[in-house]
Amino acid sequence: MSVKPVDLNKLRSTHDNLYETVVAISKRARKIHEEERAELEEKLLPYKEMIRNPSSESESDRVFPEQIAISLEFECREKASHRAVGEFFNHKFDYTVEKPAEPKPAKIEDEHETDGN
Repeated sequence: MSVKPVDLNKLRSTHDNLYETVVAISKRARKIHEEERAELEEKLLPYKEMIRNPSSESESDRVFPEQIAISLEFECREKASHRAVGEFFNHKFDYTVEKPAEPKPAKIEDEHETDGN
């Protein structure tokens, strides 16, 4: 597997915090991977059904060429992490960091107040 280096200065130039940028790209890569995995599962579903419920005994041990072709197609695709970095550099997605809400100080009631009785 080849390694594709990423220019960290280029990543840092878009946002102040490099760590946040890497986390955002990682989350995008995870989403891309999940989408591809769902697509692969959907395409392989008919073959899984044929293997689970074979119409004949020979079909249960059979390897379907279409199934292999689909798997190879997905294997040859660019990795999700590389696609996510490319999308970030091509400005196809951006991120914003939500600031945590500051807690409001609790109002302390005076213990000496009467309830009107």
